[in-house]
Amino acid sequence: MMNLNPTTSHSKRRGMTLVEILVVITIIAMLAGMLIPVIGAVRRRGEVTATVLEIQNLKAALETYKQKVGDYPPDGSNSVVFQRHVRIAFPRIAPQEMNNLLSLIIEPHEPEITYLDPAESLVFFLGGFSDDPRFPFTGKGGPLANNRNPGIFDFDPQRLGTNDDNDPFPVYYPRGSEIPFVYFDSRTYMPRAIYTYNGAGVPAAAYPLEHNHGASPVKGVARPYRSDQPRQATADDGYGYKWVNPNTFQIIAAGVTDDYGLDLDPVPLDGIPTNKTPYKHYPSGANYSDGDNSNITSFSQGTLEDDIP
Repeated sequence: MMNLNPTTSHSKRRGMTLVEILVVITIIAMLAGMLIPVIGAVRRRGEVTATVLEIQNLKAALETYKQKVGDYPPDGSNSVVFQRHVRIAFPRIAPQEMNNLLSLIIEPHEPEITYLDPAESLVFFLGGFSDDPRFPFTGKGGPLANNRNPGIFDFDPQRLGTNDDNDPFPVYYPRGSEIPFVYFDSRTYMPRAIYTYNGAGVPAAAYPLEHNHGASPVKGVARPYRSDQPRQATADDGYGYKWVNPNTFQIIAAGVTDDYGLDLDPVPLDGIPTNKTPYKHYPSGANYSDGDNSNITSFSQGTLEDDIP
């Protein structure tokens, strides 16, 4: 007959000792210590990949825009370039519409530049315009009217934002970032004689704009990159290296560090850097700072650091 007395059929279960519990906790802590950095690295790589893909889509949209209007959009760094582009892209624009736009865009104290900076210009020109060719900006569906028409690029509305409530020009943020994409038009990588304002040179493209540096929450300053390919110096450009994408554009995202990189002293209006104003070179990484290393661009495979030979 089966013995139902638990004291005689089985030994009593023994609980874990304090030493055993401490060993288990130690093992779990060691495993967590090894896994957390791996998980973090995987997450960061995922963010980089997502940003690279979105930049590729922005590049395609800019090429579509050029095919449609015959010109790449300006980045807002030079009012002469901006006005020339508007007249090319919208040849039937009404004089009143042009005047209204310029009154909103032009900086009264610095009329050589515009209020539309290199981050805002990406959204302004790739978003929709009014179907009215005489009033493309303020007409129904335009960027300065309500209910903007769909544009060339499908911006995620959750990642559009402005610096303040009174700013009519939004910027576009990469996923998980608080620093926007920046677009640089090759015509304004540096001051050029053909795009002077009233005979005076216009500062090179940068983000944030130099007169806003003190108030800007953005870490670092984005500027166009030079390549490592030598070139013959000219009167217009005395530097001995080519630009990256010299005839098109550059798109830059600050990367997972949300840092555009150290602001080397601004390049002089003649475009020739001094010992204190070196350009940053891709892909060699010459003159990069830690912030530059994490930047993701339209000409890199991933972060700039990934492409350093």
